[in-house]
Amino acid sequence: MNMTSRALLAVLIAVVVVIVVAVGAWAVISAAPPTTPTPSPSPTRSPSPTAPVTAAKKEYLIGLPIAVSGGYAEDGPRRLHAAQLAIDDMNSKLAASGSNIGFKWIHEDTKSTAEGAISAVPRLASAGAQIFVGPLATSECKAILDFLSTKKIVAISPSSTGTAARVKNDFCFRMPPPDVYQAPAIARIAWQVGIRKFVILARNDDYGKGLADGVKKTFEGLGGQTKEILYDYTQPDLSPYVERTSAAVSSFGAGPNTGVLMIGFDETLKIYDKARLDKTLSSVRWFGNDAVKRPTFLPPKSSKEIAEFQKNVRILGTAPAVGPKENPLVASFVSRYTKRFGEPPSVYSYYAYDAAMVAMLTVMHAGKYDGAVFQKLVPWVSMHYYGVTGWKLLDEYGDSAAPLYDIWTVAQKPDGTWYFKTLGFYDGATQTAKFYEKP
Repeated sequence: MNMTSRALLAVLIAVVVVIVVAVGAWAVISAAPPTTPTPSPSPTRSPSPTAPVTAAKKEYLIGLPIAVSGGYAEDGPRRLHAAQLAIDDMNSKLAASGSNIGFKWIHEDTKSTAEGAISAVPRLASAGAQIFVGPLATSECKAILDFLSTKKIVAISPSSTGTAARVKNDFCFRMPPPDVYQAPAIARIAWQVGIRKFVILARNDDYGKGLADGVKKTFEGLGGQTKEILYDYTQPDLSPYVERTSAAVSSFGAGPNTGVLMIGFDETLKIYDKARLDKTLSSVRWFGNDAVKRPTFLPPKSSKEIAEFQKNVRILGTAPAVGPKENPLVASFVSRYTKRFGEPPSVYSYYAYDAAMVAMLTVMHAGKYDGAVFQKLVPWVSMHYYGVTGWKLLDEYGDSAAPLYDIWTVAQKPDGTWYFKTLGFYDGATQTAKFYEKP
């Protein structure tokens, strides 16, 4: 083999070696398991703080089926104002505490009639209200009992007291003491001050007739005599009823042991205006119900002559007691109400305020907006609530179980201002009257 041949052979051997090495290396690489790159460590971070979640504001509806026309044209707005004030007070406190709930009201005028209530209440229900403050009158409450029960909606009346709406296990609750207590109160007070013959002049409706019958029963049970006259309060002229009352007093004898009990609403002004001109009726003592203890019956709302008539006949009346004088809630409520509405609250304004408070507290305790739940909770909430009218414990009928009444008369201050003067109180539990001074 010459030199050229040996050189060519050496080159071929070198090429083969390179190829073998390359193929071997590829085989090793292909046979090796794949490797996963290790990621670079991330920097350590504190967990991001969770941003505070602000829940959407939740507003609950309070229906206000409260009459501001008809027989309650004067005093209905006062009760409406008190309920609205309570809702504003509650919203203010809830907002200050950071709460995300609140209340709003919707009002419908029941026009002081059963028909008006039957019309107004379904409108409030259609708007979504499951709990009401109102209606005001017993006839209105009685008219809507079936609707409330069927729709499972709760009503809390600030002023219904008549026996016609006193029903167990219904959906209508009442803040003031019912007339099963007021009737004996009037009868026993009259008996205690020497009345033995009683002429009862009452409006012919569920409230008036119920209270008149109750007074009659108790008074005659004590040994007294009664004559009952029911008047049609829708009539523009009530003179015939005044004349009948005068004749009844004459038949008894217009002496110191004969009295007249007037049971009415604002139309009582018409009766007073006629009675003051009647010699017989002006010579005996008069008694009044809770509904006539209103600014409507005193100057400047009424005439000086009507005020003087009430003073001259030494009128005595009963009205559900406002909270005890030592109750600090009373002075605060009167001050705020007067400042906002430009006049002091009337008796049932206090009860409207407490009715609204009980309604709102019931909603908050329920945890859901459901009238069926509210019905079960109202008695429990009321039992634990002490308001401007005192303790709101309810009886088995859902009515106030605290039958305390102020005994009032009409008086005049040295500066000429007319006012309702509290002479004492009547405790329905003991059936006794106590006077602070001679009645």
